[in-house]
Amino acid sequence: MKHLFYLLLITLVLITCHRCTGGSNSQYDYSVRVVGVSDGDTFTGLTDNNEEIRFRIYGIDAPERAQPFSQKSRQYLSDLISNKTVGIIVETERDRYGRPVVWVYTPDGEDVSAEMLRAGFAWHYKDFSDDLEYALLEIEARKSKVGLWSDLNPVSPWETRKK
Repeated sequence: MKHLFYLLLITLVLITCHRCTGGSNSQYDYSVRVVGVSDGDTFTGLTDNNEEIRFRIYGIDAPERAQPFSQKSRQYLSDLISNKTVGIIVETERDRYGRPVVWVYTPDGEDVSAEMLRAGFAWHYKDFSDDLEYALLEIEARKSKVGLWSDLNPVSPWETRKK
């Protein structure tokens, strides 16, 4: 059992280091200045060419507007990235709504998806991400009952969208 724990820990470190940027812009595909936050998993960035692009954040799904914690999720993301230049790594060029699906990094090199999960303001979007770190962060947030996990019966955004 102890060996399994260390193997899991080493795997998690390797996954984290693979995406680790150390705050260096050379590790990003490009950077944008965040000019708007729509909700807890979508934002608008301005490129160096003054082009506005609407992005979907990889690996997470935040509460829909009519759901509990929607505003808190949006505000938390806004506090993390609004009016800041963030690093972008493209996962998918376009989702079904035409948005690039991207990893986003704060000016300090923090993974925004991980921060949203850690704070309990998003679900790990397992249909599109098999990221072990994200799964563990959601489990920890659930156990700690932080953010949306303090709700007695949180309903996932994908369940809300089905209705």
